Amino acid sequence: MREKGAVLGNPILRPELRAEARKHIGDTGLLDHLLKHMAGKVVYDGKERFRRRHNPDGAMEYWLEAADLIEARERAGIVDPYWVPPPGWKPGDGLFICGAAGSAADGSACAREVKDLKEEVASLKR
Repeated sequence: MREKGAVLGNPILRPELRAEARKHIGDTGLLDHLLKHMAGKVVYDGKERFRRRHNPDGAMEYWLEAADLIEARERAGIVDPYWVPPPGWKPGDGLFICGAAGSAADGSACAREVKDLKEEVASLKR
């Protein structure tokens, strides 16, 4: 998966992963069982976590992510298991998500942004 660059934004689909595995092992009978039970586990060197999910088309996709990303999500109060911190983000920074717990200033900034977006969309429709 490392060789294929399988990360959250660029996952590898199950058929492709099976085809790659078949090049190295003859019988892939236990592969599906292994892939199912490896989900969420830290792999090999302890720096990466094996992840999987069904994509919007219903196909199973797999990728590797930093092992400490789950802890970063928990510290930030994020419940989305697929959230990835934006570049430069560090614990304690605001989340800037409309409707998320935060200060009143965050909410008013969100409201302004939504208003601006509505105006922009309205002008595009003309």
